[in-house]
Amino acid sequence: MLPWRLAPLVLLDGEGPSLATARAVLRADGLRVRERRRGERIPRHAQLLLLAADARLPRRLAQVRASLAARRRPLRVVVLHEPDAVQGESEHASSLATGADATAGMLRLEWMDPLRTAARVMFARWPLHRGMDPPAGQVAHLLIAGFGSFARASFLHALRIGQYAQDPPVVTLAADPPAAWREWIASRHPQAHACARLRCTALSMPDLRGAPPLTMMIIGDADTAVTLTRARALRAHAAAQGASPLVLLATEDTWPQGRLADWDGQCVPLQPLRLAYSREVLLEGRDDALAAVIHEHYRDTSAAQGRDPAAAPSGLPWAQLAGSYKDANRHQADHLWAKLAVTDCRAVPEEMVESFAFAPTEVERLAIIEHRRWAVERWLDGWTYGPERDNARKRHPQLIPYAELSAAMQDLDRFAVRLVPALLARSGRGVVRRLIVGVRSAGVHADRRGLRRGVRAVLRGLVARYPDRGLTLAVDPTDAAARLVATQAAAHHGAAVFVLFAAPLPRLLAAQSAADQRDLLRLLSIAERRIQLPDQPALASWVGHRAEILLALDDAAAGVADSDPPAKRVYLSAAGVASWNFAY
Repeated sequence: MLPWRLAPLVLLDGEGPSLATARAVLRADGLRVRERRRGERIPRHAQLLLLAADARLPRRLAQVRASLAARRRPLRVVVLHEPDAVQGESEHASSLATGADATAGMLRLEWMDPLRTAARVMFARWPLHRGMDPPAGQVAHLLIAGFGSFARASFLHALRIGQYAQDPPVVTLAADPPAAWREWIASRHPQAHACARLRCTALSMPDLRGAPPLTMMIIGDADTAVTLTRARALRAHAAAQGASPLVLLATEDTWPQGRLADWDGQCVPLQPLRLAYSREVLLEGRDDALAAVIHEHYRDTSAAQGRDPAAAPSGLPWAQLAGSYKDANRHQADHLWAKLAVTDCRAVPEEMVESFAFAPTEVERLAIIEHRRWAVERWLDGWTYGPERDNARKRHPQLIPYAELSAAMQDLDRFAVRLVPALLARSGRGVVRRLIVGVRSAGVHADRRGLRRGVRAVLRGLVARYPDRGLTLAVDPTDAAARLVATQAAAHHGAAVFVLFAAPLPRLLAAQSAADQRDLLRLLSIAERRIQLPDQPALASWVGHRAEILLALDDAAAGVADSDPPAKRVYLSAAGVASWNFAY
């Protein structure tokens, strides 16, 4: 961390809970934060000015504009909405940001809805596919408990980024009374039913009958005590359904620090506004980096076609782009990770990849999903189908199923899909296909030193044999030897870990010793995916169909018959000696 006097300076102007929370979060991140004094010129070394969106905002913006004449570099100004405030960029603010006088180019004005931003950041950290396996046909089922501002923001963003198949995701909305969600959707987003299978139910005892297993829950808009009580009840309700969803506890209260042994393996506490106001988001724009890359690629494409990208509002540089156009790029960027999950791909540092292209069948599958994503974005913005495009009435002729599109329109979706590797490459990342290795043992190894030595050799062999693949270990978390392999692969080879639950997690943890519980929880803390399966036969079937290689860690495990095992196998004896049934 930089010395305090050298840390970036952030100025605040106005009052309200949003500015107070931003001040506390940024100071905790090591930044210099202070109030702007009345009539003060903006210091040249100030990097960011945060304004409250209140009645005095027009006057503050005019004062800011007048103080920019002496600056040599643009000033980034972010207007913070209060939660539940009326949204939108005022005409006064927009004209001020894009005026024709000499200071207009020095003002970079942005409007920030903190709860919408927090929802984006949350789903970037804990994506919907973290609790399911799209290539195996599993469906995202999100439960949102509560009807507050953050619950509504999370619901809308989940619809935008939750498209993993031609069929929509399932979203259960729990509130007391349940009619609160139904009435809000009917009045504000009546086309949400086209975006997902919506289920409105009571918060006290959600009705999950006839729904796929829960893959994620968001519980919020209450204090810590109420949130925890709801989490325990809903976690038990999900376990009765046979599910072990990740449970995100969203409240602004400070969560006490705990020990790993006290964790239930499912509940993850977070503070939404602290996600939105972090240094990475507010000052560094880290969560907008890929969206900005997508926009710059659009500008470059326009220029290559002989058009001036800045001639249209949608083609202005990112710093000058209106919020609606930024949001469109953000939603496209946020969904890239769903596309990778659908195709069993990973993003890695660009230097690890020479080239990548989706197969034709993958392009077609992703084009269908991309069209749904685009349609969901339009539906949530109030657009409906019309035989001719009418921007004033929000009518669009392409709001029809992908199969009914013309060939030319389908090609546009295919082009967007084929562009994914190039867009990631421009942001310093490459795409690789996963190499899924199922790991299995028949019991506890007495010679753990020999096992570790043999595992290291096998992992080095796999990485050498498949340098262009993303190593991914799929393990039963109750298998101690398999846990050892997964943690070694993650620590030393950057491997991803898929945890396969053959029973609800509370039941699995209860059957472990205290030491094994801690070991299992450590594995869960690094797992990229948590995949729920009905029972052990289903787990074995998953490995047989989804894993490319089976790593059997002892002779007994090697002898276990599978109904449909992976063709490629590596046998590791109790002494740590490996034998391969394929060339490596």
